[in-house]
Amino acid sequence: MRAIVAYCSQTGSAEMYAHWLAEDLECRAVPIANLEREGKECDTAVFCSWFHAASIKGAKEFQAYMAAHPEKTYAVVAVGATPMPCAEWPASEHEEAFHRSFPADRYPDLLWCYCQGGFHFDRLGAFDKMAMRVYFRMLEKSAKDGCARNATALANMKAGFDGCDRSYLEPVLQALRSQAEA
Repeated sequence: MRAIVAYCSQTGSAEMYAHWLAEDLECRAVPIANLEREGKECDTAVFCSWFHAASIKGAKEFQAYMAAHPEKTYAVVAVGATPMPCAEWPASEHEEAFHRSFPADRYPDLLWCYCQGGFHFDRLGAFDKMAMRVYFRMLEKSAKDGCARNATALANMKAGFDGCDRSYLEPVLQALRSQAEA
């Protein structure tokens, strides 16, 4: 497999996953802006990016690359601040958010996985800091109304955290290797 990993990252989590994935695939990790130039020789392109307002940042650029190169194999690693799928955060919530950027009817076979990233308020841009303050107020209200999940999320986000774990990439790595062997 001749692969490339492109990324879009604001606070570093998606970039970290991109570099880990590139190491495992023995290829390069490049910013999404360099994908067209750097990805000419690849037959597989993976895009690592982060959820921003319930959509994946840079998705339109990756979709344009996919449309221009339909012969290639593609995958997406979507990084967010919410925990890995569990009882409180079912996989369906990550899937719903993913399909806002890559609708299932347009990308029915697109390989993807979710990886928990981190949250670092101090690394956000001014607009995102303002938006997060509004989001914090919404979480505070629902936490006061008894939503334990949102109370936990609020506490974690206010404290900041790094939830990145290289093992979260295993499903997409296994799938890509299986596709390459087929």
